Amino acid sequence: MNRKLIITIFAFLSAVPAFAHTSQFTTTPTEQPQAALRLMNDSQFATFLGRLDSAMLRSQLQLKKMDVQSLSLDVQERAELEKSHERCLQSLDNTREEIRKLFQKQTLKLDLFLLIDLNELARNLDSLDQGLVNTVTVNANSKNQKSLAYAREVLGIDVALASDISTFQHHFLAFTGVIDATLDQADRDAPQPQSQK
Repeated sequence: MNRKLIITIFAFLSAVPAFAHTSQFTTTPTEQPQAALRLMNDSQFATFLGRLDSAMLRSQLQLKKMDVQSLSLDVQERAELEKSHERCLQSLDNTREEIRKLFQKQTLKLDLFLLIDLNELARNLDSLDQGLVNTVTVNANSKNQKSLAYAREVLGIDVALASDISTFQHHFLAFTGVIDATLDQADRDAPQPQSQK
């Protein structure tokens, strides 16, 4: 009974990040619907990047404290879990590097690279969380409480990241729209070549 309950709870919790970006909330008639896209000004963007970098650093420290080698797993499971753990740490390094570049100058290209790195990090965290949950469900014993605790930590990181990804996606799309509108205006303002008769 306990095992089925644990499996059900973790199956539900593992699915939460998968639906984080697709859920729609209905608004009551008195509420104003939120704007879909919002471009941050320079100071808001710098604040967002600082907060995001701090969150990435905290997540990195949390993941580095996890001793996946100490989990009681067979050799293959341990190797797969270690690879997944290393991919998460590498994704965090890549994301922090893109954030550092964006602190220097914001460009659409760097925004895109950060968005790609954030989504890759989310996928890697999902994979690590799934691996940790699978070790609990396959080897349900008291020795795997550490794996369960690690899975909760990874899920917490993943849920917080989903909110940051959503905020950044809205900014990125708005930034893309501004650049597109600017280019359209420049095309309209450019002198049109006259056809010769």
